[in-house]
Amino acid sequence: MNAMPNTTPASAIVDTFTSLPEVQQCLKELHEHFHAGNPLVVSDVLDASGNQYVNLVQKGGGVLGVALVGYTYVLEQMGIRFLRLAGTSAGAINTALMTAIGSKEEAKSERIIKAMSALDFFSLVDGHPSARWFIRNLIVHKDFTAKLKRRAMIVTGVLVLLVLTDFALLSLEHPYPALRHWTQLCFVLTGFFLVAFGALVFYMGRLLGRLKNAGFGVNPGDTFYDWIKAQFRSNGVLTVSDLRNKAGQEVPGLHIRPGVEHPKGTQGLQGDVTFIASELATGNKIQFPKMCDLFREPDRIDELQPAGFVRASMAIPVFFESYFISNIPSKSPAIRDAWKRTLNVDNPPTTARFVDGGLLSNFPISLFFNPNMLTPRLPTFGINLNGDPQSDTGDTSVWGLAGYIGSMLNTLQGHYDKDFLAQNRAYEKGIGTINLQDFYWLNFFLEPKDKQRMFALGAQAAARFLKEFDWQAYKQEQTAMRKEITR
Repeated sequence: MNAMPNTTPASAIVDTFTSLPEVQQCLKELHEHFHAGNPLVVSDVLDASGNQYVNLVQKGGGVLGVALVGYTYVLEQMGIRFLRLAGTSAGAINTALMTAIGSKEEAKSERIIKAMSALDFFSLVDGHPSARWFIRNLIVHKDFTAKLKRRAMIVTGVLVLLVLTDFALLSLEHPYPALRHWTQLCFVLTGFFLVAFGALVFYMGRLLGRLKNAGFGVNPGDTFYDWIKAQFRSNGVLTVSDLRNKAGQEVPGLHIRPGVEHPKGTQGLQGDVTFIASELATGNKIQFPKMCDLFREPDRIDELQPAGFVRASMAIPVFFESYFISNIPSKSPAIRDAWKRTLNVDNPPTTARFVDGGLLSNFPISLFFNPNMLTPRLPTFGINLNGDPQSDTGDTSVWGLAGYIGSMLNTLQGHYDKDFLAQNRAYEKGIGTINLQDFYWLNFFLEPKDKQRMFALGAQAAARFLKEFDWQAYKQEQTAMRKEITR
């Protein structure tokens, strides 16, 4: 299934999101809430145009990432820009586009809307046609598994009935010769069912073999890889060096807010970007592009493809094939030293295998923790996606298989990040949550109206957050927390 060519002007596509009544109402309320007597203050770091700078962490969540764009759109419309960026899975996608597009002082969300609107989400499900059919039905039709189970039971019942009938007719054929034709017909039907069943088993075996050879992923992920690579290329990001330069570009007129004194001024305020992936060969959380020296020597870093970092971060296990980095010079002293120094690994792999970074850190807000900076100059904002269905809470003894597996994955994904937040509660003041319980994170078959609704929910969450955020209280709690750590 390929997307039809989109002839709608880019401005009209963007307007279908930004002109939504809910979005416009958010902006109207924010402009009424913040005025000359009550200005919006979220940071002490500003640029020459008066934009305020924050660090931003975006949580993973499959197609729910559309809501992230709605959230950042409102932040940008209120004059907020982003110095350091980090994200996992869907969060890594929006993070990548925010890094690659334009300069740091520019608003990016409208161009991101255009890029995402041109992408047919179902085209990302680029596996075998049978797998695409199965995934589509499994996600779109809630009773699909029940139907499959019923049909399997019917087929099994018919086969058992035919075999029993064969034996019954065979035993009655001698005293009742007239049954011979019925016996023959029944044996033919049984044979037909057995051949069909054997063909189905053989076909499933072939599919499982393809799944194994493909890195236990239903979909190759090539469509997404090509898309994000094209987005990077169209914005001048062809190499790892290009990505680092884009993320670390200087901001014109970056300064500390007048009237605020800070011992370090703007010293050390440097932009960067981080995508989180889970490396299976050594069982480690990898930060791209920071840890590129694990896979190539310093003078060969640009052999790696930056689009691969985002592809690795969103490699949902089983749904997508793993992402591989091969031909790692594991005997090289520089490589061995990097693995030992960074991850305490003595024997680096020759091939690294990556899956979704959300397995280890789906909301990597700990990346920007700096206990040595007593008073923060800018906050760390986090966008949390709350898309977990609430139907399986309460009596856990009655969970179904989906609820059990889903809750287990949520526990794995959230453990590391929840542990950090439990020990550093001051960071919670910078986190806004988008409630998306009505949406399934793997539903790649979203209608345009669903995308627009998610975008609006993201915008509404950002508006709520900005009204409640208190920069001075955030600074005081962060300072008190860091003093306690130092003590």
